[in-house]
Parts: sequence; structure tokens; C-alpha cells
Amino acid sequence: MMSFWYRRNLELLLTRYCPEVEVAAIAHSADEAEKVIRDLDPDLIFLDVEMPHGNGFDLLKRFNQVRFGVIFVHRFDHYAIKAIKYSAIDYLLKPIDIDELVAAVQKAGAQLKSKSVNQSLNILLHNMAQPAAKLQKLSLPTTDGMIFVSINDILYCKSEGNYTSFYLENGQSPLITRQIGIYERTTSRAIVLQDTPPIYRECNRVTKYVKGRGGHVVMSDGK
Repeated sequence: MMSFWYRRNLELLLTRYCPEVEVAAIAHSADEAEKVIRDLDPDLIFLDVEMPHGNGFDLLKRFNQVRFGVIFVHRFDHYAIKAIKYSAIDYLLKPIDIDELVAAVQKAGAQLKSKSVNQSLNILLHNMAQPAAKLQKLSLPTTDGMIFVSINDILYCKSEGNYTSFYLENGQSPLITRQIGIYERTTSRAIVLQDTPPIYRECNRVTKYVKGRGGHVVMSDGK
């Protein structure tokens, strides 16, 4: 759970560096958080993954419809954090970095405007119910909103600097506003890596390997 000092530190950081955020309440358990959320109907909550009387994921399941943004806070970068990454919901690792806090608040605001919070949270809860090696869906942030894709529909990903192009089975190639490294381990299947630029290919989409200088593979779309 988030200790008193972590909660107090987060409140001070928000007051100083995120003036657009007004701290309406602080809850000390999942039960208290549920009551506060229903009473105040907040725009954004900071949610610890672990807390008394249920974890953060259990708390979200108590709401039929989520109308608020969520930023998770946790001490360790383990599987739960990977599932959060793939749902495009932001998270902060303790101790909280100021720049990451400011960026997370800005992203949460954009997600609220795009009205994609419910879909992202549904994907998160779905992925959390799966074994670590079988995450099924991704929420992919774009410059004008969010798209939701099945991992099985991804042919390959290509780095575009701070962005990533996703090449999908339907022929689309949306530009995603996150670096490629976040998506490197979305599944347990082996992935072929090309250094310049980085390209991750799903092995179940490779139809042929051609030997030669370095060799190359042929994907199911013929590329």
C-alpha cells in the first residue's frame, strides 16, 4: 500500500508541479477509496497496486463504468506493471520522478478527452486475468486518440524514433506515440530483432527464412 509519507509526498508534488490537479481526497484502503470515488466522482485517481482489503485491480472491478482516469503507483516493475503498460494506462514507480509525474498527468488528461478510459481499463483487466505469457490485447495511443488491437493481428513493429509503426494484418500501419521498447515482450513468442532501425517480428507471421549475408525473413504479408 502507499504509506503515509508516499501519499503526502505525492500530494506535495502534485500541488507544486501539476497546478491543474486539485487533490480532493486521500483514501487509505480499497473500501475507503470506493466510497470516496462514488461520492466525489473524480476526474483522475492515483491508485496503488497493493492496498488493504483488495488491490487496485479489484477496486476497479467494483465499478460497472469507469469515468475517471487512472494512474497506477507501485514499488516494483513486475508483471502487473507490464499489463498496465500494454493497456496504455500510465503508472509511476516509487520513488516518484517529477518529470514522469507531470507527463503522466498530461497523458491522463488527453485520454479523458478521447473518452477511451473504459476500453483501456477493460483491456487491462482482461490481460490481468491471463497468464503472464498470454496477454491478448493492446491499447495503442496515437496522435488523435487510441486504437485497440489483438496481439494476433500484429505482423510486426518498426521503430520511428520516439514513435512506433504497427503493421497489422488488415493492411493498416498506425503510428503509435510510444517507443518500440515498451512492446518488445508483449508475448512469449520469439521475436526477430533488426538493429537499425529496430523491427520486432512475430514469429508466427514469418513464412520463410532466406540464408545469405545476414539472412532475411519473409512475412505473411509478403514483405
